[in-house]
Amino acid sequence: MKPVRIKNVPSIRLTAGMYALSKLSAAGLTFTLLGLLSLVLPHSATGWLSAPAYNVYAYALTVSLLADGLLKLTGTRSKAVVPIIYALAGFGAGLWLAHDQGSGWADSAFPGIAALLLFRLTQHAGERIPALLPVFALFVPLLCLLLL
Repeated sequence: MKPVRIKNVPSIRLTAGMYALSKLSAAGLTFTLLGLLSLVLPHSATGWLSAPAYNVYAYALTVSLLADGLLKLTGTRSKAVVPIIYALAGFGAGLWLAHDQGSGWADSAFPGIAALLLFRLTQHAGERIPALLPVFALFVPLLCLLLL
């Protein structure tokens, strides 16, 4: 067993904390955008817009963590592979959502691709401006829950 060096522990914790904050911020911003979209479009009983908060935090966040794990395991640094992995993860999340809601797979799988790509886009945007991460991780989703 390797000894733990004290000087590396804060950086590991800080890195893990920033990763978690980035994921929560992306989930909050994705929820906000899907929530606003659900206000504009007619109400649906199933699909990604039926309960945006639950669907983003239960399905999209979980599957995006799996996609990041897959990207880390493969060790790829290609920027073209990341959207492909997220699109496949979105398809899987849509299938999972369709199974849980008892709806048709095409009604949830293809919008799942869009939802996960939106999730990745919002995560990338949050990483560009780190000062906004706490705002989109906590305050904006709470405000949207009050409005929706």
